[in-house]
Amino acid sequence: MPRVTPAGARLMLDHVLGDPSVPAAAVDKLLAALPFPSDPTPRLLRAVLLRRLAADPVSESSLDTLQLLASLPAPASPIAAAHIAVAAFIAASASDFDAAARALFARPDGRARLAVDEGGSPALASDEVIATVDQFEAAVGNSFSQTVLRGLWGDRSATEERVRELLAAEWAAIGPSLLVAAAERIVGDGAVEKWRAADEATRAKFCILAGEENTREVLGKLEEPTSSANPISTPAVEKAIDALKTSCADLHSVVEDPLPAAKAVADEVLAARLEKGVSLNAEEVRGQPTTCGTAGPSAPNYKDKGPSTGKPHNLMDWNPTARTFQWEESPGPESSESSLRRPHLPSPRRAPVSPLPPLENKNRRRRTRKWCLLEEETLIQGVEQYGSGNWKDILNNNPDVFIGRTPVDLKDKWRNMIKPIM
Repeated sequence: MPRVTPAGARLMLDHVLGDPSVPAAAVDKLLAALPFPSDPTPRLLRAVLLRRLAADPVSESSLDTLQLLASLPAPASPIAAAHIAVAAFIAASASDFDAAARALFARPDGRARLAVDEGGSPALASDEVIATVDQFEAAVGNSFSQTVLRGLWGDRSATEERVRELLAAEWAAIGPSLLVAAAERIVGDGAVEKWRAADEATRAKFCILAGEENTREVLGKLEEPTSSANPISTPAVEKAIDALKTSCADLHSVVEDPLPAAKAVADEVLAARLEKGVSLNAEEVRGQPTTCGTAGPSAPNYKDKGPSTGKPHNLMDWNPTARTFQWEESPGPESSESSLRRPHLPSPRRAPVSPLPPLENKNRRRRTRKWCLLEEETLIQGVEQYGSGNWKDILNNNPDVFIGRTPVDLKDKWRNMIKPIM
């Protein structure tokens, strides 16, 4: 087995120690097997201090660990609360309160005071912390103040809870290790650009580090731009599309819209037909014999069943074809006249309504409709955007253009359009 270099040891320790899920026993064995680097990364130093603090959260040594942790860049926010809680608990739980308070909080050499006073770590100083330090300094020799401070800061479980909050915040903000960052560059979001810019030797190393599955995925992404591109997007096709667009524009500029002229012709034909119909009706009226009289009945016109074109009949004239009936208000059962002979209004015959929906004639062939220029241009743009073969996507994204079209219609039209090119 090749010997581990200091740089390799630093990478492994930075990765393993910075993972809180790795048990402490495994970390101890790794530290015993690998030399600790002379230039550790800030993340490695932070991980070592956090593991030391987790093993001994409340003691004199944990106070030193907290002060070292505060000296590292970008410490977590709860570190000041955890530091003053540990220092206050050590003084409040000591058998000799005065001696412990002097050693920690007395001016000018108190251990906790030096850490939070001027010249100390800004991460450990705050107005609340300074007030607590002053309270412990003033309680020296004052039994009443000592009793109050013991009640406020003498709970070990509350102090350990402050330290656990700090540990959780620090582990959450520790960030990825150097190996994880390198792996992200190899198999993560930026892997495609990095693999594309690497030479063959470097790419071979990437394949070993990434593994078979990740290598296959990255190589697939490298080939994706060429495989997912439009297969007919060639210079010849582009030239043909440009020529087609140019010819369509020229055609629009030369050909006039035939709709106004056709509408004018239709209006002239309709006016001529209306005028001819009015003249024919006038001639019929002039040639129709007049049959009006006040004494005799009007002769019925059996030849023409339509309305009479002569003088309108008077409603009071006698009609020889009319029949009279007598209505019976309350016909009795002894009436001899049959009910069939009574006058009645005919009832319309009702056809039975089927509860089933009407059958569609599936054998009826759909009527073909010629493709317009807008549909062809939209189809070309859809192929450029979604690719050939995605006919359903092109149809769904242009419903106002491809009215009555199906994906098969789009496919057949595109095949016909590219036949001259192929």
